[in-house]
Amino acid sequence: MKRLAIKNINTPEEYDRIYQERKKYPDEFDIKRWKMLIDKFKGGSLIDLGTLDSFVPHYALVKYPDAQVWGLDFAKKTIQELKKKYPRVKYIYGGLYRTGLKNEYFDYVVAGEVIEHLEYPERFLMEAFRILKPGGFLALSTPLEETKAGEVDKERHLWSFSQEDLYTLLKPYGKVKIKILGSRYFPYKYHFKNIICYVKKYYLNE
Repeated sequence: MKRLAIKNINTPEEYDRIYQERKKYPDEFDIKRWKMLIDKFKGGSLIDLGTLDSFVPHYALVKYPDAQVWGLDFAKKTIQELKKKYPRVKYIYGGLYRTGLKNEYFDYVVAGEVIEHLEYPERFLMEAFRILKPGGFLALSTPLEETKAGEVDKERHLWSFSQEDLYTLLKPYGKVKIKILGSRYFPYKYHFKNIICYVKKYYLNE
């Protein structure tokens, strides 16, 4: 892990503002990433942590209409808007270090483009795996090896991760599979490469 920015500008107000900017214009690269993040989802219960403008909950319901799908974010105004706009998704307001959700409740947990924004990534992972059932999947994405602050998302990214970094962070919790998404041009403009991680949570006897 490499620290990129010292000052943390990731506030609820900032993400309420960002949501208003992004909600009308989903990017093709993001759409591909969102669909990859639910690749291992086989129905049941799913939560999208740090959901904001993510289409993950909606693609999950297209894939499995009877699934229980949740989205959590600390951007309060955004969550209020999403609740009214998409009543089929259970949107909740809350923090990522202490979600207040039950132990081992979810079959599938998604964390798309979240971990790089967090002051304490390890604490977040502990919470994500706490609410995930044994045998369930955590699907996580983050930019691959940013070299300086502002390279991808202005100065909102606090950390840069390599494949080795994520493997080290995730292997205590389960079996890790890593893919790389992106190339210099997708579809016609530059996109920074992303790491996509799938972690199948260990059972107690593994």
